[in-house]
This record gives sequence, structure tokens and C-alpha cells, in this order.
Amino acid sequence: MRKILLITLASALHQVCWSQTNVLYSISHALRGEYKVFVGFHNRNTFILSEKTKLFGLVGGLDFEEKVKFYAGVYGFGRADKTLLTNRSDFSEDSVYRTTNTAYFSLGVEYDFYERDRLSLSIPVQLGLGTIKYNYTTLNEDHIRTEKFGVSPLETGINAHFAIVPCVGIKAGTGYRINIGPKESRRLSSPYYNIGLSVLIAPLYQELKEKVR
Repeated sequence: MRKILLITLASALHQVCWSQTNVLYSISHALRGEYKVFVGFHNRNTFILSEKTKLFGLVGGLDFEEKVKFYAGVYGFGRADKTLLTNRSDFSEDSVYRTTNTAYFSLGVEYDFYERDRLSLSIPVQLGLGTIKYNYTTLNEDHIRTEKFGVSPLETGINAHFAIVPCVGIKAGTGYRINIGPKESRRLSSPYYNIGLSVLIAPLYQELKEKVR
């Protein structure tokens, strides 16, 4: 999966870099145009120490000419990832449970580098700041200790969006998250992917509001 991801990212970045002048002009032109406020949800499948889990986010920001988006969001695991540890020398118990969770704030920008009919391709880049937390409990769920680490996730990838109607579409994407921080935080760096419905809440609300009038 990692090889496929790297090839996909390299191809997208090559196209963007190859037409750098056009990209800069496109971004500059979009930022001089009109913008819309948007609110949305991010739902990503990711991996915690090789175990699949989900990362959820609530984001909001500005969309300039449907070309450049600036946004902020808050993210966290949908559920704490639980792992059984055995024969660890740093515990008096033979077996303990470790649950892993994270929460962070992120700033991002997304550039649409390809558009044709209802299909668009974009490259997102995000940088976050937050924590990763380990909770250790006995097999009877008695608390042993909690460890917390600072983390700064750097994420990039490629997204594809197919518009069904102006406010609703199908969105799929893949990318990689590099966790910058202590060793334990860096161990949780991993690829991610997502697929599902994309709903632009603010434009949809405005459209429904105009129809009701």
C-alpha cells in the first residue's frame, strides 16, 4: 500500500511542479475572487501500530473560487484503540491493556489542481498540534497509569471529488501522516485513506433557505 501511495503522490506533485507558473497564477487569481464559508466532516481510516482505526474531524474555513481552501479543524479517534500487552518488564502484572487515543487541532490548505466536468483532484496539506495518550489498565480494567505525549501531525495526500449535485458528492482520498514529536509519537506515523459522501453544509443550508422563501 505504501508503494502505491508514494507513486500516486509523486505523480500528483510532478504535475503540480511541472506547471508551477500556472499553479501560482491560478492560486493568485482565486484569492482575488469571491469565497464561500464551508463546514464539513473528515472521516479517515488510519492505522495505530498496524491496527486499523478511524480518525474523525470537524473542519471549517474559506473556499476561494472552488480552487483553494483554507481551513481549521479538530480531530480525534472515533474510539480508543485497545491492545493487550504481555510480559512487559515495566509492569508488575503479566498482562495489561493499553488504550491509545489522540486529539489535535490542525490548520490546512487544499489546492484543486485538476478539474473536468464533475471530477476534481486536489492536494491537501495539514499541520496539527495536540497530544497522544496511552492509558494502561489491568485485565479487570483497574487503572495503572497514563502516559501523554505531545505530537504535531504533518499530513499530505491526494483527494478526488465527484459532484453528484452542487452541495453533495463522493469523495475519496489517500495520504500519509507523519507524527512529529517524541519517539512514541513518531511510532504512530501511518498512511490513511477515506471514501464516502461529501456534504457542504453551509452552501446546502443556504440553498434550502432560498427554496423555502
